Amino acid sequence: MPEQHDKMTIISMAVIASGLATLLHEGLGHGVTSWLRGDIVTELTSNHLSDLHPDRWVDAGGTLVNLFAGAVALIISWAAGDRANIRYFFWILAALNLLPGAGYFLFSGIVGIGDWNEVIRGLPHQAALRIAMTLLGAALYFIVVRLLARAVRPFVQQRSTYNTIGRLPYYAACLFSCAAGALDPLGIKLLLVSTIPAALGGSSGLMWADSLLPKRTTERPLLVHREFAWWIAAAVLGSAYIAIIGRGVRFAAR
Repeated sequence: MPEQHDKMTIISMAVIASGLATLLHEGLGHGVTSWLRGDIVTELTSNHLSDLHPDRWVDAGGTLVNLFAGAVALIISWAAGDRANIRYFFWILAALNLLPGAGYFLFSGIVGIGDWNEVIRGLPHQAALRIAMTLLGAALYFIVVRLLARAVRPFVQQRSTYNTIGRLPYYAACLFSCAAGALDPLGIKLLLVSTIPAALGGSSGLMWADSLLPKRTTERPLLVHREFAWWIAAAVLGSAYIAIIGRGVRFAAR
């Protein structure tokens, strides 16, 4: 039997990458932007960041940070070469940043809620802006999925292998996000209208990226091998993330 990708290591990487992507969005993207704008952050959870005086830059910050961090992660993944585990981790980190980042334009454009709806709120020509945002999101999302498919090709020697490489981390990240989101102090409504749609929809490109896999690759096959350090890190960091960030961290308003 040929060697197989280690599923527990893939799940562990997905849990860590999911938590990092959310912290980048909420903490660095919204939180630091808010602080730089002279605003006061009052609460941070895995679902939202609350501040006293939000503005368009604060609303836009989460997505922009995800897109930048995802692009950097994808470059690192390419540069990792034959170091399979490092290469795969940065690939899934790139996916969990780039896909929700690109998808947010599409989501806000179609549904009319979310960060980018707040960014354009009050501007003239709302219908045109939403159409443009939807088209931008759709095009950017397709480009991201195509890039991710090319980057992961050395890990997928048979089409069925993608179930482990691409779909398994998607399921793991979704369950992890929902587990943390279920504890949000804003309650079940936010879980239903924000966490679950974002978790299932934002990274859904992972479910069909195998349709864009290149037919051939010039690189030698790569294998995600068992590495217990990832298991331990996911158990410790994932539990702390759910217990602390999931329930929310409150800051004293000055």
